[in-house]
Amino acid sequence: MSLRAFLDDRTGYKKLVAAMLDEPVHGGARWAYVWGSALTLSLVVQAVTGLLLMTAYQPSATTAWSSVMYVSYELRAGWLVRALHHYGAQAMIVLLAAHLGQTAWYGAYKKPRELNWLLGLAPMGITLALALTGYLLPWDQKGYWATRVATNIAGSVPAIGPALQRLLLGGDDYGHLTLTRFYALHVGLLPFLLFVVLAAHIALFRRHGVTAPERADPARTEPFYPRQLWRDLLVSLGVLVVLFALAARHHGAPLDGPADPASDYPARPEWYFLALFELLKFVPGRLEWVAAVILPLLLGGYLCALPFIDRGPSRSIKSRAIVLAPLGLTAIVGALLTWLSLAADAKDPGFQAARVRTEQRTARAIELGRRGVPPEGPLAMLAADPDSRGPELFAKHCASCHRLHALGPPPGESTAPNLEGFGTERFVLAMLDTPDAPERFGNTPFKGMMDSFTTPPADPALAEGFVPMPKADREAIAQFLAAEARGGRVAGSRGETLVKNHCTQCHRLDGKAPLDESSLAPELGGWGSPAWTLAHLKNPGSGATYPSGAMAKELEGHMPAFATELSNAELGLLTTWLLKEAARPE
Repeated sequence: MSLRAFLDDRTGYKKLVAAMLDEPVHGGARWAYVWGSALTLSLVVQAVTGLLLMTAYQPSATTAWSSVMYVSYELRAGWLVRALHHYGAQAMIVLLAAHLGQTAWYGAYKKPRELNWLLGLAPMGITLALALTGYLLPWDQKGYWATRVATNIAGSVPAIGPALQRLLLGGDDYGHLTLTRFYALHVGLLPFLLFVVLAAHIALFRRHGVTAPERADPARTEPFYPRQLWRDLLVSLGVLVVLFALAARHHGAPLDGPADPASDYPARPEWYFLALFELLKFVPGRLEWVAAVILPLLLGGYLCALPFIDRGPSRSIKSRAIVLAPLGLTAIVGALLTWLSLAADAKDPGFQAARVRTEQRTARAIELGRRGVPPEGPLAMLAADPDSRGPELFAKHCASCHRLHALGPPPGESTAPNLEGFGTERFVLAMLDTPDAPERFGNTPFKGMMDSFTTPPADPALAEGFVPMPKADREAIAQFLAAEARGGRVAGSRGETLVKNHCTQCHRLDGKAPLDESSLAPELGGWGSPAWTLAHLKNPGSGATYPSGAMAKELEGHMPAFATELSNAELGLLTTWLLKEAARPE
């Protein structure tokens, strides 16, 4: 007995295969019938890639992002598996929508297929729930904030909202329990429900067969194999090619920086939720739940009621135009709202700037993460990194007055010196040339306290006999002070001599009192160095950088002391980043 005969004798597989291949296709093979097979392939891709991802994923608030980052950037072919899972989920939504539209167009919800229509609607809701729960699992910024928006809307529903939100979160705030509950829904309950519903849907489909279009020859029937099978295989192969192409083009799936509840992330949902997101902009906050919950429920109710509303025998699209109008209107409005959302973001400079900052933060987080994430988690990793924490501290505590590259007030509107080039020769040369320019002391209480070394004073009496300092001397002073910032003073240099001869009437140098003891000019010893900058941030009037008189009340608008507002660690991070960023050319 051959192996095939043995297996058939024990299992009867030949009869099963024959039943599948010989299944009658009413109206003949058609491209419109391919969506079910393409969906089945997408579901298989999701199941296989999901199982592979589970082998490396760690569902906790301190490990989730790190494990997804490891899969995406370190694990061999991990980027491909995750990308197929990511884009496969989106493919399922597109294919489900196409399948739903084709079924409604053909009138395949009519008697005797009412229950099959209802079972076909359920996968759409389950798939969207899978997408929503899958959002959170990377525990990155996008997933975290999108989930916050969704659960806050759920919490705003009258009566049951707060209890529902608490159930989803696993408490009063987002954390480990939130992640594990979403993980359990995503890999346990929802896939189980999806497979049960699809099994019932396919069973009823095989009982009633396909629904041919209105104009098809009712007497024409052909077996599923070969023509319909080849159509299904070609489209399914096309879907697979698209998934691999998207994965290759983006080299994986998107991963934002680690979820940070204290950040100002520009939250946006995936494209298939953008219509709802845009709709909420037109609804008062207290009524968001109506748009986000009641309207989808009404649409779902309409779809469920469709077979019982449209009970006539005709499946002509003309005779059913009024009944199907809400479905077509929903598709048009949804597409329009999605376009409006994308167009608004493209024209919003604030959003685009926030996205640039987010992308920079993400790139830095991934760079650090690939070196190793500490046991405390990725947020602790970023909190100890000057390039990550520095811009945030500067934006919060310094950018209201100072400008530094893209951070701070518009050019010319700073109320404190522009810090671009601080600690470098170009900064010193600009200060010697035009100390009262708007980007230096021109918009501060210290305007007029320092004379230009190149331009005569406005007072004719003082201008008489003014001689500009030669360029070589100014460059020597700039070189000396830049060396101070780097901690590399050359004792006895020409620049040091020039500073002692021309600057110490107002400035202190290495703690020596200036000739004018009432002067508010800063200390030049170590100027611009990490130690000088740190002391200045702690207390500008301590005497280590500026004299105490610089903090006088009459000098309204002077720099405050941050020693009591920021920790020593934060001050150190800000100092390190500020000096590095200031030295970077624009």
